[in-house]
Amino acid sequence: MGAVSFEHGHQFGYLRAMLRLPQIELVALSEPDDELRARAEAELRANRPDTPEADLAPTTVRVLRDHHELLDAPDIDAVCIASANVSHHALTLRAAAAGKHVLCEKPLAIGLDEATEMVRACRDRGVILGTAYPVRHAPSVWEAKQRLAAGELGPIRAMSVTNVLRDTASGWFIDPARSGGGAIRDHIVHGTDLMRWLGGSEVRELYCEAATRMRDIPVEDTGMLIEVFDDGVVASCDPSWNRPRTWPKWGDVTGRIECARGLVEFDVTGDFVVRTDAQAVPNTQHISYGPDMNEHLIADFADAILEGREPCAGGRDGWAGVACIEAAYESARSHQFVTVARFEDHVAPGP
Repeated sequence: MGAVSFEHGHQFGYLRAMLRLPQIELVALSEPDDELRARAEAELRANRPDTPEADLAPTTVRVLRDHHELLDAPDIDAVCIASANVSHHALTLRAAAAGKHVLCEKPLAIGLDEATEMVRACRDRGVILGTAYPVRHAPSVWEAKQRLAAGELGPIRAMSVTNVLRDTASGWFIDPARSGGGAIRDHIVHGTDLMRWLGGSEVRELYCEAATRMRDIPVEDTGMLIEVFDDGVVASCDPSWNRPRTWPKWGDVTGRIECARGLVEFDVTGDFVVRTDAQAVPNTQHISYGPDMNEHLIADFADAILEGREPCAGGRDGWAGVACIEAAYESARSHQFVTVARFEDHVAPGP
């Protein structure tokens, strides 16, 4: 497997997972940026086997500057792409053309036309396209999924999800030319995907308000969505980057699923210990000790390739996220409910 780009910080977690999992051999990584490449090399050294011999031996993972050199390598059959959003499309098409399976960081693309072409290219070349939605693999979410599927509390009536961060986004994340937008582009995908997956229904229409309220940046940092699903369930999603910088947590993913006979609630980032430092700002820190969602994500993708099946979150799931993003931006401009595009209207059925 190959790790393509470390522009998105999630790739460092994926790299550690690739090095730990027995069903994966990490063959190479690629990163043109000298600083990011040095960080990736440091991760390789830090995650070698804990033996004196390993400290002396050079890593066997090739470290490359050129993404295309990795994508064209004949000894790599799958790649994990974690570049800036604007590059997902081109890198995925290049990987598919080389016959490589692709796990792509969210959001899948910065427009529906690009997302459609990515799904088609992977389908036509017979390779798997997975979307990096690690939150599906959080144990608390799996537990909620099983209880809802068993109907313990009756049908779902309403849902509410948060996926928020401190107001610290920087770099390409706040450059609309490279990210395609701000908090809406970056963060509604996890919450909306969870509600699609937990409820087994697609978003029919949504309403969104978005604004830049916390800092002087060229993209939105605050938003709220109301989503109406095909089965009539009404849901809300808060994707904002607007929590104070002194907030002790880096962010959160929480959910409340209201059913006919009760509630199912989860807190994905709730497994933590609290560290307080009187001389630091913020002076409290929530340190996670919960299971590694990234490892479960990478393991599922690898197993999907080995078993010839779709991963837990496939290309169509990523496409649905992009459809909701596009509808959200249209709604934020018009201040009206907007119908969400359907996959079947954009992608012709396969042979």
